[in-house]
Amino acid sequence: MAPAPPEGTRAGVAFTDEERAMRPCGLSFLAVSLLLSMSCGEGTPTVVPTPSPTPTPTPTPDTGVVVGPHTGPTTIAFLSADPAPGSTIAGCGSKASGCAGRVRMRFRLLSASGGPVLDAIGYLHATNMLACYRGSTGRLDLVPGVPSDIEIVFDGFDDACGMPATISTMKVVLNAPIQTDGLQEWGIRYELRP
Repeated sequence: MAPAPPEGTRAGVAFTDEERAMRPCGLSFLAVSLLLSMSCGEGTPTVVPTPSPTPTPTPTPDTGVVVGPHTGPTTIAFLSADPAPGSTIAGCGSKASGCAGRVRMRFRLLSASGGPVLDAIGYLHATNMLACYRGSTGRLDLVPGVPSDIEIVFDGFDDACGMPATISTMKVVLNAPIQTDGLQEWGIRYELRP
C-alpha cells in the first residue's frame, strides 16, 4: 500500500493557490458554522416544526355525522336526528319555509361545573354557509357531571335559502355564562327538494 501524500498536495503534487482557495476549510469551518447557527438574538428566525396534516374525518357509520371543532367547557354530543342524516327531504316548495320544522335532533350536554344555560341554539347551514334553519331549546340548568339530553326542532328558517338546497354543516351554541358555555360543529348532509 502506498503512503498517503503529504498535506497540501494531491498525489504528491502541490496544490496551486487557486486550488487552495476553492477547497473546504475542514472541521474549523464546520465548528464556527455550528456556533453561529446556535446563537440567539434579535432577527434570528425560530424554527417551528410543521404540523402534519390532519386527515379529513369521515362520517361515523351509525350517524352519518362528522364531528368538527368545539369550544367551551361543556361538551355537546350529537345523538340522533329525524329524519336521519343523508336523507332527501322533498316537498319544500321554492323556499326554506316549506321545510321548517321537518328536522329534529337530539344532543347530549355534559358540564363539569354545571350552571344555567339561557338556551341552546342549533343551525343547519347550506353549502353556501347560509344558516337555512335554526331551532332552540329555551332555558335549562346543567347539573355538574350529569348528562342532559335536549331536543332541537329546526323550525326557524331563512327564505334566502332557495330550493333545492344541500345542508352540509350544523352547529349548536350554548348561550350561557363562561362556566357552562359551549359550541360544537359537525359535518352533516341533507338534500332539500321543492
